[in-house]
Order: sequence, then C-alpha cells, then structure tokens
Amino acid sequence: MMKNISIPGPFGELHGAVHECRNEKNRRKVLIMAHGFRGSMEGGGRAALLAEEISENIATVVRFNFTWCTMLRNQVAELKTVIDYARETLQPEKLFLLGRSFGGATCIITACGDDTYRPDGLVLWSAPNSLKSTFAQVMGEQGFQDAIRGKDIVIDDERGRDVIPASFVSDLLQYDLGKLLRNWRQGPLLIIHGEKDCIVSPDQAKTNFDLAGGDKELHYMKDDDHHLALRWQEAGELVKRWLASNS
Repeated sequence: MMKNISIPGPFGELHGAVHECRNEKNRRKVLIMAHGFRGSMEGGGRAALLAEEISENIATVVRFNFTWCTMLRNQVAELKTVIDYARETLQPEKLFLLGRSFGGATCIITACGDDTYRPDGLVLWSAPNSLKSTFAQVMGEQGFQDAIRGKDIVIDDERGRDVIPASFVSDLLQYDLGKLLRNWRQGPLLIIHGEKDCIVSPDQAKTNFDLAGGDKELHYMKDDDHHLALRWQEAGELVKRWLASNS
C-alpha cells in the first residue's frame, strides 16, 4: 500500500511516498531512495515500480523529492530529515539507503560523514566518485570552469531549462567522496553501474568499490548507460536480492 507524505524540511515541504511492505514480518526493514540531479522520486516510473516490487515482500520503501536543483549540502540536510522521519514514524529495525547518481553522492556524505545517520546498508546506483569530473561532463568543461569563476550556468535540454548558480559548483567541490567512503568499513554495500556510462565514468564505480570496506558487491550492466535504460529491470533484481539477503 502506497501513501503520499509531506515532511517539513529544512528548506520547505518535502513531498514523497511510503510503500508499506505487505509482509508484516519485513515491514520494519526500510529502504530510502534518493534521486539524481534534475531527477525525481518517480525515476521515469522505474523508481516507483521498483518500490512497489520491493514492498511486495522485502521491505518498506520511502521515496521523496529533493528541492529542485538545490545545493549538495542542502540535499544532505534534506536526506537527514527524511531519515529522521522514517525512524520516528516507521521505527525501522534495519535502515538502508539507495542513491541514484547525484543522490548517491548525497547518500555517501550522509552515510559516511555522520555516524548518527549511518545506515545498515548502502546501494550506489550510477553514483560518482569525482564530483568535479562528473559535473564537468554534465555542464560541459567550459561551463564548469565558468561556474568556478563565479558565473551562473544555464542548462537547456530535453529536461527543461534550469539556471544553476555558481554557488552550486563551489559547494559540491567542498566534498571528497573518496575520502568519505574510506569510512565505510562495516555493513553491506551494493554498487551498480552502466558499462557505457558517459556521465559518471565506469571507473568511478570501481574506485568507490576499492575504497569502501565491508561486505561489498560491484555489478556492471553490460552495454548500458547512466540511466540503465537497457538493464534497469536486471539492476532492480540485484537490489531486491541484495535487500532480501541483508534484511
């Protein structure tokens, strides 16, 4: 059963959905999903479908929307707010985080930078290791350098037109994801990445895998891109199997 939720966030209301696990025995195993840059909790319908499948028997799932194109430090604060909400209302026996792309960076900072918010397990889906090289790809090298010099950047594509303030780039460059991942020494970690990802290069997934400790898995999706457009169902099966084995 899915219900819509609204959580008072640090920068305004956070809208989301809770998919309560139909298996009462697993209802207090909770997965929180964090979407990527200029994405949404729907994930083109795929995130919602995966949440429904997981909630059939494996765990309760929480999806939510970050404030649109907000800075990374703000996303971290919003994810922590959602974790607080889940702990208070769902009282999880185990709590897992799944971060897609930029949401993966948010999960790394939250999980590895503050023991208060360390989850029992972590899924990184097309997640970066180098925010600098990733956003140079997203904005274009010239646009990225212009942002470093203090110029706001306009992204105009099939997703719409967004003005990205220069402060967005200066903020994300404050974070060293690799250094943070070295703090992940215990707990299961699942990394899923497209073999032909042109936004977050596949070698970044291998770097994340090598830096982290604990019980970890790395799966490359053959011939697939950043959005796992070809093998998203296969990736979803990996997440379900991983959750079931670690819940």
